[in-house]
Amino acid sequence: MATLKDIASRAKVSVATVSKFLNSKGSFSSTTEEKIREAIDFYNYHHKIRSSISDNNSNSLVKTVGLIIPDVENPFFSNITKTLELLLFRYGYFLILCNSDNNLDLENNFFHYLTNKAVNGIILITTNSIERKIQQTSGIPLVLLDRKIDNQKISYVATDNKKGTKAATTYLIEINKNKIAFIGGRDDLNTSQERLNGYLEALKEFSIPADEELIVKGDFSFQGGYQAMSRLLRSGKSFDSVLTGNDIEAFGAIECLREAGIAVPDQVSLVGYDDIWLSKISHPKLTTLHQPVFELCREAVNILLQSMKNPSMVIQRILEPELIIRESCKTNK
Repeated sequence: MATLKDIASRAKVSVATVSKFLNSKGSFSSTTEEKIREAIDFYNYHHKIRSSISDNNSNSLVKTVGLIIPDVENPFFSNITKTLELLLFRYGYFLILCNSDNNLDLENNFFHYLTNKAVNGIILITTNSIERKIQQTSGIPLVLLDRKIDNQKISYVATDNKKGTKAATTYLIEINKNKIAFIGGRDDLNTSQERLNGYLEALKEFSIPADEELIVKGDFSFQGGYQAMSRLLRSGKSFDSVLTGNDIEAFGAIECLREAGIAVPDQVSLVGYDDIWLSKISHPKLTTLHQPVFELCREAVNILLQSMKNPSMVIQRILEPELIIRESCKTNK
């Protein structure tokens, strides 16, 4: 069984620092937190929570936070789940995971279950509008993650989707692409619209007319990316590059191109979104927009904990995505 000394040695910090981290004492840089988190994960270390833990919201010795995610199989969301679980554990909270499988009815049932169960807080990555759920929370602290909403009463933390896809589209234009297709996400998610808007804004700034036939609907899944690319190929429209709604969609599109005998990046360049771990080992390695998962989760937990102390507090944060250039794009000569 691993000890604090083992954790400290792997993380290259002191035993005292690891102890403070596990017992939520003191503050740490994101680099230090990440190294300790990786070491804890490596050794599968389980820290015993003190039985004296309590808070203002519950007299129970077991404190819980509910997490509703749309797709546990998507590495982006599984990474979020894993990170949140560790961060919450530091503060004595256990995570209740609810996977809605992109099903709105199931999501609503989970939301109803969590509010009736009187969890200490809820972190929600919704598949649809949040408006109807607001009235169901019964005062339970709620934070939206990876989603934002035009409502001044709801806390959220997300990345700037529009800025991300604008940067990706601009990059494609700068490497001499001028027939850029876009495979989007679901129409009922503002995330999809924000990413589409970034693409359109970049085209406009470079005086490239937006071609509606090069904008294809997807659903953020591998199969959705494959089918969207198949429709794009059947349309007969010429394109030299593709921007997709997320990395999973990108892999579906790449598979469809491969089956059609079209090489990435030699014939078509392609950019994803999320920077999941698979993007680093795929063939070709995927150019994508990095979402800072650890920072997103840390902000969500901090906001949730602050909301537990001050229920009227609303905090809304937008973080910056980063374009990661790998092998799936090639400059036109």
